[in-house]
Amino acid sequence: MLINELPDDCLLTIFDYLNNLEDLANCYKVCIKWSHLIAERTRKVKYLMEFPENPDYSSDSVYYQGLDLSTRRETLLNTLFPNLIILHNSNLFNSNFLHSTLEFLKGVGDLENNAEDLANEAKDLEKILQCFRDLKSLKGIINCCDLSIEKYCDNLEMLSVSNFKPDILQNGYNIKQLHPWYYYPDFETVLHHFPNLERLHIRTIDSQYKGPVLEKLKILELEVLSVDICYAFQLINSCPNLQSAHLYVDNDRFFVDETLKHECLQDLVIDYHGGSCRDCNDLIRALIRYPNLKHLSLRNIRFIKNPSIEKLVHILPNLVLFDVSRCKKVTQKAADYVQDYCKRYGRSLKFYFKGNRDELASDWPQLSTKREIISRNFDFMKHCFRKRFDDLPCFLVPI
Repeated sequence: MLINELPDDCLLTIFDYLNNLEDLANCYKVCIKWSHLIAERTRKVKYLMEFPENPDYSSDSVYYQGLDLSTRRETLLNTLFPNLIILHNSNLFNSNFLHSTLEFLKGVGDLENNAEDLANEAKDLEKILQCFRDLKSLKGIINCCDLSIEKYCDNLEMLSVSNFKPDILQNGYNIKQLHPWYYYPDFETVLHHFPNLERLHIRTIDSQYKGPVLEKLKILELEVLSVDICYAFQLINSCPNLQSAHLYVDNDRFFVDETLKHECLQDLVIDYHGGSCRDCNDLIRALIRYPNLKHLSLRNIRFIKNPSIEKLVHILPNLVLFDVSRCKKVTQKAADYVQDYCKRYGRSLKFYFKGNRDELASDWPQLSTKREIISRNFDFMKHCFRKRFDDLPCFLVPI
């Protein structure tokens, strides 16, 4: 039997196992029947991504690698991926072509002598941009390209870019997740363009926060380089509905406003990457402001010792997960104290230190440590709590 004699259902089942964009594009060109079936298969695709280290072979994801699609860009997105949600734009479109096209359009001098070239270049560029204008389903872009293609997408809710170009800000109102890659020292000056942010991942030079109140922010992931004092907790206090925070700090001196309490914060990771540590007084003064913390992870903080654990267990009455497995000076004595304290006061608290760190994975198997560009579900505990700051996903895609 020839392969084309198979029923359409059988061919569709086979095509469901194709996750390589080049394979799908080649199959699409075989014949009219295959074009129809490939289009039906790719209608399921929500994520078009560059090949990761460990690809997820599911029917809603397609991957590409080292593929220049500029010659068929006008049909790729609209025809094959009408329900695309996330686009990882690394080299999907030829960025050199885009850049040279833009430079040509900007720098052309004698329009009469260059009229034909100008018309051809403009037509090619328009085809590229039209792909993005027509993708109404597109909600997120991870853009590694020279061109700010995100400014042509009116429905974006998730954006991961190298920096904030002025063109990005014009569509900031709908953005709910923002993930710039590099250090941005004055990030608060642009946050008023993003009033509906629910998740912010930012690296910055630490200073006193003077930006807007982030009323809708639920997840904050913050890496700071500090000079004299760390203002991370001041930023948290400017997010009144914040539920989860992942802090990567290099200073053990924290600015603490002792007049404020934050009732919403439930999940907190503090990872220290600084030099010498002095004491934990500032940290304890800060944490007492968050009485409803349920999940706390303190990492590489050398001043955290057994007496600090006893104080924190007392001041945080709602803790159910307390992880200090990367704090080397916490010993079995602290674990025994926590166990005895929980028995006496009827508390259910899982405590992890270097002596029982392996139990964390077995007790909480739902908490992922897998490095991935996007994670399915808007769930900080599942996709962020156990990860290093550099391994946090660009997007948490709501289901």
